[in-house]
Amino acid sequence: MLKMSVFVFLFFVFVVADPASDLVDCLDRGEELNACTEKTFENFRPTIDTGVPELDLPPLDPMSIEKIEFTFWNVTAEFSNTKLRGFKNFNLKYSKIDKQKRTWSVGISLPKMSTAGSYQLFGTIPPNLDLGRSTGDERLEGKTVDFTIEMKLGTRYGSKILVTDFNLKLDLDDINLELECLFPKNGKCCPRKFLKSCNAFLTKVVLRFINKDGKQFIEEFQPEISRKAGLILKDYLNKAIAN
Repeated sequence: MLKMSVFVFLFFVFVVADPASDLVDCLDRGEELNACTEKTFENFRPTIDTGVPELDLPPLDPMSIEKIEFTFWNVTAEFSNTKLRGFKNFNLKYSKIDKQKRTWSVGISLPKMSTAGSYQLFGTIPPNLDLGRSTGDERLEGKTVDFTIEMKLGTRYGSKILVTDFNLKLDLDDINLELECLFPKNGKCCPRKFLKSCNAFLTKVVLRFINKDGKQFIEEFQPEISRKAGLILKDYLNKAIAN
C-alpha cells in the first residue's frame, strides 16, 4: 500500500513530460524504490522555475519568503519579500524511504544560492558600533549549500500520503552579504556612495565583519530561513497530494 501511495504522490508532485510513466517503467524493471524516486526527482527539474499551474503549485526557483526575522549579537534583523534562487541547479545526494517507519529522507546540495529582498536592522555589533535603524535592499550569496530533509509520512482519505512532519536543515558556510543604505542620514540613503550608505567606511567594516567573521549571523540566519523554507515545501507537497 505504501509503495502505491508513494507512486501516486510522486506522480502529482513531479509531473513534467511524463514522469509517472518513467517511474512505472522503473519499478516494472524491478529497480529499487529509492533509485526510482531519485530518477523522478531529476524529472522534476524542468518545472522548478515554472511551477505546475494545473495543480496550483507555484515555482520553487525563485522561492518567495514573506518575512525572515532573527537576532545576532545585539542586532534585530528583518528580511522581507525575499526571493531564494538556485534550486534549479540542485544536486540530489540521496532519496531514502523507510516503509516500516514511514519516513522519507532527502539530501540536496546547491552549488550556489542567492537571495534578494529588503531588510531592516537596528542595534549594535561588537565592540559597540551602533547601526541606528537601517532600511534598504539586501543581497546574499552562498556557495555549496546543503539541505537535509527529514519527512514523516501519514495517510489521508483515499490512502494518499500526507506529509505530517517536515524538518529541513540548511548548511550554509560561505556567504557574501550586501546591505544597501546602512547608516542613513536623517532617514535617507546617499545614492552616490558605496551601497547607497551615508557612511561608506563603517558599511564596509560591518559587512566585512559579517561576511568574514559573522558566525553568529549564520547560526541565527540558517534555522530561521530553514523553518520558513520548510513550511513552504511542506505546503507545496501536501497541495500536490491533495490534487
